[in-house]
Amino acid sequence: MSAEIWLALIVAFSSSIGPLILAVVSTALRNVERRHDYARQDAVAAQAAVAAKLLIERQDEVAAQAREAASLLLESNKSVAATAAMTNQKLDIIHTLVNSNMTAAMQAEFDATVRELAMMREVVALNKAAGREPHQEALSAILATSHKIEELKANLDDRLKQTKEVKTQTGPPPD
Repeated sequence: MSAEIWLALIVAFSSSIGPLILAVVSTALRNVERRHDYARQDAVAAQAAVAAKLLIERQDEVAAQAREAASLLLESNKSVAATAAMTNQKLDIIHTLVNSNMTAAMQAEFDATVRELAMMREVVALNKAAGREPHQEALSAILATSHKIEELKANLDDRLKQTKEVKTQTGPPPD
């Protein structure tokens, strides 16, 4: 064959095979790029899975700590409530005793004041029987003492009424 034919064949062959080789090489490069991209995505997905697993483990730890704290708080609240109930019961007893003592003191003052008024009136009566008029201070003291007895009587009546109301609401004090 002649050189011209060979040249024509080579030019024809290279012009038809060049784009084919270029297409094959280009496809191979794209496949390599895709494999790298898939490998990179797989690495990112693996890291995300590890992070998710660590996050779930941490959340489980926090939830366990929260359950433990809630349990401890519940026990503490029960203890505080029991202590408060006991304290309130003791305070009720103390309050009853103080009120009882206060009432007794008021009753003693009332009784003493009644005796004092009786004595004051007796002295005035004795002075009148002896022909002496009582001093104005003595008469004023008798009047003041009478008012004090009325006031003490009213206070004692109120206190006894309140004590009865408390007893009906709460029942008798514990022993």
